Amino acid sequence: MEYHHTVERSTELLRKALPLMSRQAAALHPVSYAIWYAYVADLNSPLHQALDAHLAAHGVLDEAATEALYRRHLADPDAGTALQVADGMHRLLDGMQASAAAAGDQTARYGHTLQRLSAALSPDEAQPAPPLALDELREHTQQMQAAMALLQRQLEESQREINSLRDEVRHARHESLVDALTGLGNRRAFDRRLGTSLAADAAVLGLPPVGAPVSLLMIDIDHFKRVNDNYGHAFGDQVLRAVAQVLKALSPEGSLAARVGGEEFALLLPGTPMNDARALAEKLRATVAASRIRRKGTDTAAERITVSLGVAQYLRRSAPDNPDADEAPAEFVDRADRALYAAKQAGRDRVMVAAA
Repeated sequence: MEYHHTVERSTELLRKALPLMSRQAAALHPVSYAIWYAYVADLNSPLHQALDAHLAAHGVLDEAATEALYRRHLADPDAGTALQVADGMHRLLDGMQASAAAAGDQTARYGHTLQRLSAALSPDEAQPAPPLALDELREHTQQMQAAMALLQRQLEESQREINSLRDEVRHARHESLVDALTGLGNRRAFDRRLGTSLAADAAVLGLPPVGAPVSLLMIDIDHFKRVNDNYGHAFGDQVLRAVAQVLKALSPEGSLAARVGGEEFALLLPGTPMNDARALAEKLRATVAASRIRRKGTDTAAERITVSLGVAQYLRRSAPDNPDADEAPAEFVDRADRALYAAKQAGRDRVMVAAA
């Protein structure tokens, strides 16, 4: 596949592709960009049709679907597609380099002209400068001024374009980490923050095995299916947003609240010991249980909404002779999930602590 787009056209396509990419389950990587670039540019009709069909059936593109579409419609017909698409992203910088190079050439020519005319004017200071030499100097000076003014305008325009693109990329990256319904972090944000928090505590800070604690709350809305069945999905969404608001209000500074499943939430608490995490979990549980969520358009409250919670603290087991023995992040989450399941089994609307 060939790409013959100007800087302006490729920039416009980038603007169109980024919001679409950010709404998918797949990460923002070159393969994903290649697909959405071809889609918004309408360069590949079979890809366009296949992508529309997948979105109609599944809602979003995940990593597996992204890879499959790329291999079927882009990678196989042209092994250089990814490189060609990447070239489009560099055209703006290439244009800036070309402008600078042109101005540099003009500067060099002007310098040579000054040297030549200086030699022509210097033999006899008593004699007036030749008119033709002065005219030539004036002409080259004007050309130099025009070249530098043009370069300045081009660089300013390029800077505005770069700033605009940077803002759009930042916005798309933010949207890719936020759950659209609740405004909390999504699963991708949680996974990223979990890895960063554990690495920062264990590796960057060089903490001992019993170092700064990291705790995790897994939270699930009780009988959520019954809520949807009895009151409809619109009210179910209202319940999700209400629970998310409680999480936001009670989350301490430095923590991350995320929606990690349909009715499941997580609260990551770096620097929080188990006793404090358990107390916070009880406060979350009690606050939700005391809330009465009213259905929009009515004055009556729905049935009592409750949540169950599982609490775990990250296990540090490393030692000088075995620095990699700390608990794996997946194991940490799994222990909190098992505690949540135990809370469900014990009757719901309660907090259970994971076994060490």
